[in-house]
Amino acid sequence: MDNRLMTRRQLLQQAIATSFLSLSTMAWAKDPMLLGADKAQKDNLGGAIKPYNMVGNFKDDRHRVFMFLSYDCPYCKETWKAFTEWSRTLPEPFQFVYVPLSKGKTHLELASYAFYVVRDLAPNKMVAFNQIAFEKAVSISRWEEWQSILQRYLQLSASSISGSLNKEITSRRVERARKLAKRYGVSATPYFAIGGKFTTHAGFTNGNYQVLSQLINALVSECIGSANF
Repeated sequence: MDNRLMTRRQLLQQAIATSFLSLSTMAWAKDPMLLGADKAQKDNLGGAIKPYNMVGNFKDDRHRVFMFLSYDCPYCKETWKAFTEWSRTLPEPFQFVYVPLSKGKTHLELASYAFYVVRDLAPNKMVAFNQIAFEKAVSISRWEEWQSILQRYLQLSASSISGSLNKEITSRRVERARKLAKRYGVSATPYFAIGGKFTTHAGFTNGNYQVLSQLINALVSECIGSANF
């Protein structure tokens, strides 16, 4: 057996063991990911054999780590910067991709469109956009408000914003975000899909995001070491 593959598997086993230690030493009540979850969900996670789900092999996503987030989620607000920093350690050709969710709410739908407008016009300003969105999205109910914010804080012109908003690619990206959420069975935020094969979230590590990042690292390594990857 390839020694590198064995090392990856050992890394995954270590991450799983650490996750179980976290689960066994911390109370479910301390888990921010399970706020509002029903008893069945908690029981299922509490009895998990491993701290992640296998979802198939979506090869079009094989070089992606998706972070599904919501701009009204306090745990997304607390952790997105740290995961942005962590993403810089991902090996090539992996890319870290935010996926904003609308959850059928108008203010989140508007924020999602604003996200993809900025991604189209100024992808280097996504960090600045997220900082704004987590502070303001919950109180914005009209697109005109977002347009004003993008002009004022990100120095985007009104004409470029309107042009991007009406582009077919912007609508396609918003729709793809919905499809990705359905594909990976997103049930809480923040939620991660790795390499088109695995999903996990802090519910599996009892709210310990440091362990969660270690687990995602191990799952990335497992993807790289897979013969079918």
